[in-house]
Amino acid sequence: MRLPVRVLIGAGVATVVVVGGGVLALGGSDEPESKADPDEPFATTALASYDTLSASISRQPFCEAVDQRQVEAALDAEVDSSTSWKNGDTVEVTDGVEDLVHEFGCQYTAADQTMARAWVFAPPMDATQAERLVRSAAKGPGCEAADGPAFGEPTLALVCTKDGITRASYRGLFGDAWLVCEIVRPAGATWDAVDRAGRWCVGVLEAAKLIRSDSS
Repeated sequence: MRLPVRVLIGAGVATVVVVGGGVLALGGSDEPESKADPDEPFATTALASYDTLSASISRQPFCEAVDQRQVEAALDAEVDSSTSWKNGDTVEVTDGVEDLVHEFGCQYTAADQTMARAWVFAPPMDATQAERLVRSAAKGPGCEAADGPAFGEPTLALVCTKDGITRASYRGLFGDAWLVCEIVRPAGATWDAVDRAGRWCVGVLEAAKLIRSDSS
């Protein structure tokens, strides 16, 4: 469920970005450099196994840093179409409704209409505003809070269902950045949308953290 920033309800991205190919030997160690096995299959990370509370991100575009393998894992398919947006763009915020948004984000869609989305608000948020967003989102039609690990502080795991379509998302505050990532499960599918959303969120957070590192 996407809603424009002007009503202060974020709905909401990315993909595990693999960083580092080995261990750098320091101080003249004779130990050889350890490199990742290129034939090792790509694996996602469960959100419960990832420390989100110490993460710091920036309020700026991050989608180009998202690992394509994480996107395909979130969709369980190749990307059929994709789009991205930035602060000040006019985008479709809900079915058939366009509005000016104040966020940076992206959306990836598979042929079966499974979607992976993520966005970060451009304006800074404080804890009071974030708590208001949590309460508002949890009251959305067809929505209910789900059990899930922390994704920032405050945080909300949310599941919304309409016409058989399920939207599972995590949203949370990282410093002054409000980040949302969402998986859309099409009608008729039965896979665990909450778990897949959590794994997608780890990838999104890794990409957003890279942007923070590059800009610091």
